[in-house]
Amino acid sequence: MPVQKYGWKAIAVGTGALTGLATQRVIEFIWTAIRGSTPPKLAADRSSPWPEAVSWAIATGIGVGVARLLAVRTAAVLWEAAVHAPPPEPGLHESAA
Repeated sequence: MPVQKYGWKAIAVGTGALTGLATQRVIEFIWTAIRGSTPPKLAADRSSPWPEAVSWAIATGIGVGVARLLAVRTAAVLWEAAVHAPPPEPGLHESAA
């Protein structure tokens, strides 16, 4: 069983990393398209105006949350396609909804 757990972790980390990189690019692109300026490099920087810093924090928080959900669900689908069994992570089994 430990081998399956490590395999699952590898798939989850891989999809998470790819999704994280893509998410960062997408959020920056959308920010630039809407605001017409680049996002703050560091929202906590005191030279960033409060509204801009808070807006960037909200945008990245939502983006990261959705990206994590997408990554975990994609990893579960890939795992089930490869192993023909649900992932060893609790709570990722298909429900009878």
